[in-house]
This record gives sequence, C-alpha cells and structure tokens, in this order.
Amino acid sequence: MISRSSCIATAVALSLTIPLAAADSRSDRQELTEELKSDQDPTLLARRMWLDTEWNRFKDSSNDVDLTVGRLWAWRLSEHLDWGLRLKVPLRSHWAGDTAGDSNEYGLGDIKAAAGMAARLSESWRVAGGLEMRFPTANDGLGANAWRPQLFGTVAWDVTPTITLSPSAEYNKSIKELRGSASQEFLELFFPATFVLPDYWAITPRYEYKVDFANNDQVTRSAKLTLSKRLRNSPFGFALSFKKPIDETEKRFQVNFVTTYYFPPVRSALPE
Repeated sequence: MISRSSCIATAVALSLTIPLAAADSRSDRQELTEELKSDQDPTLLARRMWLDTEWNRFKDSSNDVDLTVGRLWAWRLSEHLDWGLRLKVPLRSHWAGDTAGDSNEYGLGDIKAAAGMAARLSESWRVAGGLEMRFPTANDGLGANAWRPQLFGTVAWDVTPTITLSPSAEYNKSIKELRGSASQEFLELFFPATFVLPDYWAITPRYEYKVDFANNDQVTRSAKLTLSKRLRNSPFGFALSFKKPIDETEKRFQVNFVTTYYFPPVRSALPE
C-alpha cells in the first residue's frame, strides 16, 4: 500500500522535474535559433565551421568560383560578454570570358584572420566589434596584393523573438601594396533584417552600400536575399543567397551556398 509520504514525495519531484524539462527545451530552442541567425548577425558568436561556395557572374561572360573554408572559435568571458577568433581560407578559380587577354586561373586566395568581442546589453540588444586582417597570400591575379586591415562593428536588435535587425559597418584600408597594386580604402554598410520562420527556417533580405574612397568616392549599392535552414536533430545548417547590384557594375550577380557545422556550445566557460 502506498503511503501518504510517498505520494507527497512523488508530487514534489514531478513539480520540480517538469519545469526543469521545459526550461531545457526553451534553452535548446534559443540555442538553435541563435545558431540559425548567427551567419547574418555577428553579435551571436556560435562556434562553427563552414564551407562557402560562391559564384560571381560578370558581364564579359567571365566567372569567379570561390570555395572558402571558415572556422569560428568563441569563448565566454562573462555572463554578457563573449570573444572569438575567425579564420577564412579561400580557394579561387577564374574562368575567362570575352575580354582580350583574359585567361583561366586557379589557386589560393587571400587568407583572412579576425578577432572580436560581442556584448549582450539586454534581452533584445547586442553589440559586437573587432579587427580582421587580410593577408596577400593569393596567387597572382587571384587576390588584392595588399596587406589590408578591416575594422568592423555591429548593432543587433531583436524587434520580436522572430525578427532581428543587425546593421553593420566595415572599414577597409590597405597599409602595404605589393607588385604594383593600387591602394585600397572603402567603407561598406550592411542592413539585414532576419525573419525566423517555423521549423528553424529563416529568410534575410539585406541592403548593401559601399563607398570606394580610393576611386573618387564611387558608390555601389546591392540587394541580397538569403534563405537559411538549421537542422533540428543534426549539427548542420544550410544557406542559399542571391545578390544583385543595384548600380551599374561589371558584376551581373552573385550566388552563395553555405554548409555549416555547429560545434556544441561550451556550457561552463566561467568559474563557478
């Protein structure tokens, strides 16, 4: 026969276990959602590795196809502060078009390494910033031929749990040019709006604005649309994007397909 004390103990255990399970479920959903948004929102430092396949089509019928392997390491400094390291290694190929003297080229592109920090200001506001260095590692004709640092910063606002605005700015200026290449200085502004859809899908329209200070302050505008998917029961995500210049440029369009592997988060990076 079951005693009254046993019934009370069982009821107390259930009352503690059910809310805890619900909390874990909410935590898992938030983690998956943040990983889904992290590609468009640099304030979310999700530990991951990715392969980015990029195709650029130009008006002279030439094509550039890049395969970039990326890796992001991230650590928590405090409850509201993270820092991370990022590495990008591109393999580039150029398929010649109709321009006289153009030829096919294949090889390593310019390697990029970056370090930055991200801070959570509140439940819905975040900021991030850092420095990236582009190294002149590319084969001749496949890179910028310059040492070029980049300063970047981002502000993110979760308007609702499913809508995030994360405008960012990137300022680039070469500090040493090689093999007679021209100096580079430009500012790029990005204005993405990410809409999280059911079952861990997301769609992100983005407006881009570039000012080329080294080329008579030339302005170039572009529009980009990205469709992303984070798998629920597997540590993988996928994204497909299409980018089209608004102004008259040599580029017709750009297509990217990104496959991402998400590493398990570091649950306790802070001392107790």
